[in-house]
Amino acid sequence: MANIEKASISGGHLSDGTRYGAAKVSRFATSRYGTIGAAFLDSALTQDLKNLVPGKRVLDIGCGAGNWCVTAAQYGAKSVDGFDIQSEMVELAKQATSHLDMVHIQVGDAADMPFDDDSFDVAISLFVTCNLPPNGFAKHFQELHRVLVPGGKALLLIPTDWSHSRLYTTIEADPSIVKSEMVQILSTVPKYPTTSQVTEAFRNIDDILVTCFAVDDKGEIFNVTNTSQLFRGQPIWRKTEVMMFPNFFYSDQSTIDQFVTNGFHIDRVENHFTEEKRIIYNKSNPAIPLSNDYVKHPTALVYHVSKPL
Repeated sequence: MANIEKASISGGHLSDGTRYGAAKVSRFATSRYGTIGAAFLDSALTQDLKNLVPGKRVLDIGCGAGNWCVTAAQYGAKSVDGFDIQSEMVELAKQATSHLDMVHIQVGDAADMPFDDDSFDVAISLFVTCNLPPNGFAKHFQELHRVLVPGGKALLLIPTDWSHSRLYTTIEADPSIVKSEMVQILSTVPKYPTTSQVTEAFRNIDDILVTCFAVDDKGEIFNVTNTSQLFRGQPIWRKTEVMMFPNFFYSDQSTIDQFVTNGFHIDRVENHFTEEKRIIYNKSNPAIPLSNDYVKHPTALVYHVSKPL
């Protein structure tokens, strides 16, 4: 637990969840999951909401800047409640939804939701679990089950084991050269670094689209190449096309275990990183074409689950 305690006071990783800081909140609001997320995820998630929300009471957990609250309202949700633990995100979400009377936004904790039992027909949790410390991770699933009505549906977007253990680059980049660059950069990062120090160190390296960093028992930062190097709930940094995110690590199996423990039925698990989408993306975004790694080793999966009647 020493790594968590050190990270908790070093910025980004906190005992009740991660914080991006005002500058990153603003950047996230404009680019969300970046052009990669937009190409592979947005259309699929939009279609999911179109199918799920008409006439329903909808909850957006960790609503960020309110983008999906707006989408749910546009597709006929009876009501939409969104909350986020970061007050900066909440202010942006309130601005984005100010014209929608059926949407209500507030500050809230995904591990202690400010709602009564059986309050919602549909809930979405998009890249939320990776922002939660160990106790909050387990409570999130408990709370999700509590606030859903029997028969209620939930949609969760969750990073995969692959996203923690692989180096995703552009097609043009030579992975060996990128790894060599990373070794040099990591040698300059101080022990028990802050999120801002890690972000600044990698500010000028553009060939990395996704990779993961963590701190060992001696306080040295390293690039993760196997999930066996990590423990459940370990503070990590996820380098993406958009920015460097402070996160916590949970394996694919940890997620499945929580669904089972809390009595959810896993209706289906979807991988939206398809070869067809990769080809379309590469034709439209030649500046950062994606290698086949994105298709063979998807960085995120969408879990569709339900609370039994």
